[in-house]
Amino acid sequence: MDLLQLDEPLLDDVGADPVLVVALDGWTDAAGAGSIAAESLLGHPHQRLGNFPSDPLYDYRDRRPQLEIDRGRLGELVWPELAIDVVTPASGPALLLVHGAEPDLLWRTCARDLQDLAGRLGAERYVGLGSVPGPIPHTRPVQVICTGSDEELIDRLGRAHEQVIVPASCQVAWEALFEDAGMTTLGLWARVPHYVAGEYPAATRSLLERFSAHLGTPVDLTPFDAMVEEHRTKLDVAASSSEEVSDHVRQLEQLYDAEVEAERAMGGLGQRPAQLSEDEVPSAEELGAEIERFLRGRAQ
Repeated sequence: MDLLQLDEPLLDDVGADPVLVVALDGWTDAAGAGSIAAESLLGHPHQRLGNFPSDPLYDYRDRRPQLEIDRGRLGELVWPELAIDVVTPASGPALLLVHGAEPDLLWRTCARDLQDLAGRLGAERYVGLGSVPGPIPHTRPVQVICTGSDEELIDRLGRAHEQVIVPASCQVAWEALFEDAGMTTLGLWARVPHYVAGEYPAATRSLLERFSAHLGTPVDLTPFDAMVEEHRTKLDVAASSSEEVSDHVRQLEQLYDAEVEAERAMGGLGQRPAQLSEDEVPSAEELGAEIERFLRGRAQ
């Protein structure tokens, strides 16, 4: 392996048929939903299997290490980290959980190291946890869309019908490379309202629920229930405080409901229904600025 540094004795204790799971912060981690889901999975028994050295992977001018300064005294530097833990839930397969900061550099080198690790441990399946912003309302259930190598699986779990060309994140690039290497891949992506600033507990909960159903990994979702309700209440109040924002949210509800109805009519197959025009869909800046102002006021 070129970069990955492993705790070799742990390699013998992983068990049969482990699953490679990736959740990176950054480009495809809207509201931190994937990263927080990974933190929740680390609530199961786990051990550090290895990590990637940070110097080759990060541009520290873009992702600077954190430093606490206490009355003129410098504390310990906290460097960005990309690590792998072996998570051993009470049931279901062991998880080779790759988590941490999205690398700036050497994406393909990291992917080859992870492919080598998967080959050594017999991991033939990959699952990614992430989130993307979209023109959807906070008043409707979170949609989880899928990417992957298994056509039947992504049809069943939630295929995105758009055909788009987008700047790839490291996590998406790895998924494509793992598929090319012969792994069975599944990317789970929660759609987050594009006007939400900060965390969005409903997205994290939906990711974990879908992940648990797919792999049989036990996940306690109850800690998220109160957070989801509280956050929904704040957004409801923020939206109702402005007629303009309320109108925008109603437009998004109409779009969401029309898409759901079209999906139901077509049995989940076919083309994506007509969308609102760019002029009709509010921008993240329009909605986000209004709601952020409200939430800042509530926090004071």
